[in-house]
Amino acid sequence: MAAAEDYDWTRPYRTWEATLKKQDEQEDAAAATKRREAAAAAAACGGCRNLDRTEERALFAQPAGETLQQARLAVERGERMYNEGRLERSIQWYEKALVAYDYAFPEDDKIQALLDATRRDALLGSARVYLEAKLFRAALRSCREIVDNDEARLLEARACRELDLFDEARTALDGIDAPRERALLEARERCYRTNSKVVSKRIVGGLHQTKLQKGILPSSIPACQRDELDDAARPLTKAAEAFSSLVETLDGDDIKDRSRLMCT
Repeated sequence: MAAAEDYDWTRPYRTWEATLKKQDEQEDAAAATKRREAAAAAAACGGCRNLDRTEERALFAQPAGETLQQARLAVERGERMYNEGRLERSIQWYEKALVAYDYAFPEDDKIQALLDATRRDALLGSARVYLEAKLFRAALRSCREIVDNDEARLLEARACRELDLFDEARTALDGIDAPRERALLEARERCYRTNSKVVSKRIVGGLHQTKLQKGILPSSIPACQRDELDDAARPLTKAAEAFSSLVETLDGDDIKDRSRLMCT
């Protein structure tokens, strides 16, 4: 009984975590060595690209079933790295999965379907990583390689919204149930239009200030124009208020999300 009480039930988990950490460190070291060797080879040939295709030839030569297993493992590791916040390593694993797909030529329709699903998961994972890293155009490219998938269209709409591509974002959302994203898109577009008006006023205000410096008396400026100058001198608060007022109505939205979504 005493032996059971003294047993540390966390030890197997710590051992497994240490094993995974050691494996990741070994993979990082191997990847760094490979990059150094590629850089040295490129420098030796006058800066040309490294044309070593050993890994691709190995993928091409092996059975499609083995390539599928490697691709699935790469996707799983990409997801784990993403959850740990290691975005660069995550995208590297997703790229490995996509390379494996490109060099797999199965004769079995079942394996082909599994490969297609793995490619979709790798592209979706890549899009999530790129969005998290604020690489919105890269996320857009990943999403647009996926056909007939609502999650891909939602991620595409997010990327378009961040790039102020409002028409394309609405097209991506057409036919899918995404009320929160539609509300955020509407708020972002309203914010964009308000900012544009205020910036225009600031430009006009700058021109009027230049004329004043050249000797035009303030009394010569009509009252309506003086009001526009005053409006242009104020901070861009109207746009931020318009955006935040709509975001606050969304279900499940917290303060952190609202602060991140505020336009600047």
